[in-house]
Amino acid sequence: MYERNAPHEANGFGVVFSARTMSRLRRSDPETHARIVRASVTVSDMELRHPRATLRYGGFDFSSISRQTLLTILQEQAASAGAVLHFGHHAAPGSLDDADVVVYADGANSAQRDARPERFGTTVRYGASPYMWLGTEAPFDAATFAFVATGHGHFAAHAYPYAEGLTTVVVETDPATWQASGMDRPADHARNPGGSDEASLERLSELFADHLGGHKLLGNRSRWATFRIVRNARWSEGNAVLLGDAAHTAHFTVGSGTKLAMEDAIALAEALDRDGDPRAAFAAYERERRALVTRTQEWAEPSMRWWETFGRRLHMAPAQFGLHFMTRTSALTYEGLRRRFADRVDEAEEAYRTAGGTAARPGAAPGPAHGVAAPLLLGSVRLPNRLVEVVPEECDDPAAAVRAAGARGTGLVLLRGARTLPRPDVAVGSVLRPERGGGGAAARETAARTAPLFAEVACPAADAWGPAGDELTATVRALVARGCEGVLLTPDATPSTDRAPDSRTDSAPGPAAGTRTDPGTGPGSRTGTAAGTRIDPGTAAGTRTDPGTGSPADPVPVRADGTRTGPVGDPAARWHALLGHAERVRTETGAVVAVPVPDGWALDLPGSTGGDAWPTRIHLALVTGRIDLVVSAAPTVTRPAVPAAG
Repeated sequence: MYERNAPHEANGFGVVFSARTMSRLRRSDPETHARIVRASVTVSDMELRHPRATLRYGGFDFSSISRQTLLTILQEQAASAGAVLHFGHHAAPGSLDDADVVVYADGANSAQRDARPERFGTTVRYGASPYMWLGTEAPFDAATFAFVATGHGHFAAHAYPYAEGLTTVVVETDPATWQASGMDRPADHARNPGGSDEASLERLSELFADHLGGHKLLGNRSRWATFRIVRNARWSEGNAVLLGDAAHTAHFTVGSGTKLAMEDAIALAEALDRDGDPRAAFAAYERERRALVTRTQEWAEPSMRWWETFGRRLHMAPAQFGLHFMTRTSALTYEGLRRRFADRVDEAEEAYRTAGGTAARPGAAPGPAHGVAAPLLLGSVRLPNRLVEVVPEECDDPAAAVRAAGARGTGLVLLRGARTLPRPDVAVGSVLRPERGGGGAAARETAARTAPLFAEVACPAADAWGPAGDELTATVRALVARGCEGVLLTPDATPSTDRAPDSRTDSAPGPAAGTRTDPGTGPGSRTGTAAGTRIDPGTAAGTRTDPGTGSPADPVPVRADGTRTGPVGDPAARWHALLGHAERVRTETGAVVAVPVPDGWALDLPGSTGGDAWPTRIHLALVTGRIDLVVSAAPTVTRPAVPAAG
């Protein structure tokens, strides 16, 4: 083993392991597992410190350990197994090519890998937010997330204890705040080469003083950085194989690189033990680990984006902000959330109902009520609920269609094209397709008489925070300036060409691509009209849902603890991608956002259908403020029509 650092030289502070990782280690190496457990602290709660409230979330299970202690245990265990350890020794690229097996585990900045990147098909891109790894002696008894406001913008800290009186702290902010605060200036680096950014340390200690209880933040070669997202088309070539961050990275907000590296090491060791041919063992190792790592990376991408943009959500009610944070990835189902912290979910749902003007009566027991039932003030129009139906332009009798929708309890009916109706009994608006010309200025003027005015815009199958998301947001902003109050986002059938430089077919896909469809078939129709066959926005093109349960035809497996285990690109991931665009548009443009949902979903109380069904997906998207309205054909209602709440 060749290590460029000295035996007792460790960068950073603590390392976090999930219960699942520790179970895998126990099965593979009981002795090492026992030593790590004895040196670790267990954490089961998360605490979110919003500027206006502190919220506690239980039901988690992970452990953390000092990085130096972990390295010492691993070094001693390796030596006892007969490994020859070389410290302070940098192995030059190519110097070990004559070995039978060479494992490159030298991190995201792997010099061994980068010396010949074409061997592995290496691609690297960077996150947007500056962050810094720090430590403190301030006491914390939970994984804590603190948010502070400054005159320049917002900063956030992730803090988790790893030993008695010792806590790891990661501070991050957005680029504009970082630059405005002056922490981007490199003068301190020149005075202290190889050390920490002392000027930033002092400033950050002041900013987070209320959370540090008189303690300071500590550095260990701590400097601002941006996260490197590493992917490799191949994890091995010839006698060389990649492991840990050298092979792949996932943002630290969903799991440490050390955790993934240890899981890789276990799988690689077992593969080499089973197969005497290194190349066959490498292939088996990659087959076992790639799908699991890719799933983690799919969860890590939206988590990283959430933290890059957290400041845009701090206006939310603390309970809604907290639930938004807990659902920043598609890992947890609604059922899993309620199992862990039902009281916090109740608070978020009550905050959502209160915002819509339907707070629970004093003394009423909190409980789930579907988010669709909450009213919405849309300009001067008060909608009784969040359910929308769209009357296609081909409809011969739009007045009858509107009446039928009203009888079903629909909150808003949108008419395609430039049409008006005499004194309808239900809120009626218009929807245009500006990307297809929208009928020109005359049509816009006519449609504007039927307020509210919506524009239908194709939602790209690409990252909401990439160039395609920038273009979509700019388009909606222009539509709002022209008088549109809302947008109907529909999945784009065109395969995305707007992918990050390292994107590959195993990267997280956007919403399902398929035949472009009319997201709003005529009221009263359950199977679609001439406007086109309905496509479920979260399942593969043409896949139908079970009208009896509202569950997708290709359901996502869910563990007993409420976390998803579904395949890469599962329906929940595609739905989450659509919500990413919806939330960005909603937050940055002020437009009311409606999204299509499947036909046949049952308007049951959340959780009553169990698992990860469409009613709970829709409910969570509304309660957490990612969308405002849902567009669907008539749902299967298991109680009387949607109530006109309030």
